[in-house]
Amino acid sequence: MAKARGRYASPAQAERRKRIIRETLKLLQEASPADISMGQIAELSDVSTKTLYNLFKSRNGLLLAAAAQTRADAQTSINVMSAPAGISRILELTRRTMDTFERSPEFMNSAMSVVVGISADDEAEHHRVGMTQKWFHEALLVAESEDQLIPGTDCMQLSQLLAASQWGVTLMWQKGLISLETLRRQAIIKHCLDLMPFCRMKTRNWLSDLLGSLTTTTQGSVSTALAFEARIAS
Repeated sequence: MAKARGRYASPAQAERRKRIIRETLKLLQEASPADISMGQIAELSDVSTKTLYNLFKSRNGLLLAAAAQTRADAQTSINVMSAPAGISRILELTRRTMDTFERSPEFMNSAMSVVVGISADDEAEHHRVGMTQKWFHEALLVAESEDQLIPGTDCMQLSQLLAASQWGVTLMWQKGLISLETLRRQAIIKHCLDLMPFCRMKTRNWLSDLLGSLTTTTQGSVSTALAFEARIAS
C-alpha cells in the first residue's frame, strides 16, 4: 500500500517552495516588508500568486517561512558548525542569530510581530519558535555526553528555558525597549546566566569569564538581564 504524499513530497513542489523563499529573502534585503507584495514575490519566483497562497496560505505564512529559513541557515553556518559541540555551539548560534537581526532589522521586526499573533496550528507548521527549542535540546544532549553538564540536568527543561530567554530578549528589542547593540550583548549574557548553574566547574568558569567580559562594558548589565522577565511581564 502506497504511503500518503506529504504536502511538499513532490521534488518539484519542494524546489519551487525553496526558490520562493530564496527570492523573498533577496527582496527583503532591498525593501521593507511592508512595501513587498505577493505579486512581486510571485513574479520574481516565476510562479503565480495562486501558487504562493497554495504553498504558504498567506503573506504572513510566507514571512514565517522566510524567517524560519534564516534560522536554519544560521544553524548550518560555518561559524556554528565549526564551534566546539555543546555549550560553545549554543552561544555561537545565538551570535549568528543576532547577526540576522542586525542585517535585516525591519524583516525580523515584522516576522516577530507575525509570530506573536499566529495560531498554534501556524506555529506548528512553521516551527519558528519550536525549532529553536529543539536545536537547543539536541545541543544540550551533546553537552551532557561531553561531560559539560552536572549529572541529572533536565536537558528538555533547560532547552525550554534557553528558548524562552532568547525569545524574551528579542521581544524587548521588538518592543523598542533595548537597542540592537544591547540585544546582541544581553542575548549572550542571559544564556550564560541560564547555563551556569547546570554546568560542571570547567565549563562554568569559562561561562563566568565570558560573562565578565560582557558585563564590564556596560555598568549594571547583569542586573538588567536578571530583570528582563519582570519588565516583559509588566
